[in-house]
Amino acid sequence: MRLFLTKRGEYGIRLLLHLADNPGRRLTAGELAEACDVPAGNVPTIVNILARSGILMCSPGRGGGCSLARGPETVSMLEIIEALEGQLEISRCLLDSRRCHDKDPECAVHKAWSNGRDAAIRALSETTLRDTLEREHEIAGTTGTKLRSIGS
Repeated sequence: MRLFLTKRGEYGIRLLLHLADNPGRRLTAGELAEACDVPAGNVPTIVNILARSGILMCSPGRGGGCSLARGPETVSMLEIIEALEGQLEISRCLLDSRRCHDKDPECAVHKAWSNGRDAAIRALSETTLRDTLEREHEIAGTTGTKLRSIGS
């Protein structure tokens, strides 16, 4: 079993970290793609999703661009990941092909699996975009490298 983000999730977090690190600036899709090392063709889809979810404000045309719709301290990593990847859920039973939900009895692993999922959701909901940016700065400071989220 693997738990990971798709490229959309990874790229979206990179874009948001870059915007959080540049407060008050409106950045175009091209600027974001270059600064964050994200393929230019992916940026419009990602910013559209994040704008629809209320995380970004985007305006088209000359002088347009994207910026955070709210302060980074109010945006949780859970909100970002669910906007880009969908809800975190147990979609199938671990022991066979039936679903555990609404089954009586649930499979023998259901409780442990649910507890693990709930812990992950709790940790992501308690971690903000600001917390993540601060951690990126700490990592960059100790390694002497530029922020990984901004183009590496």
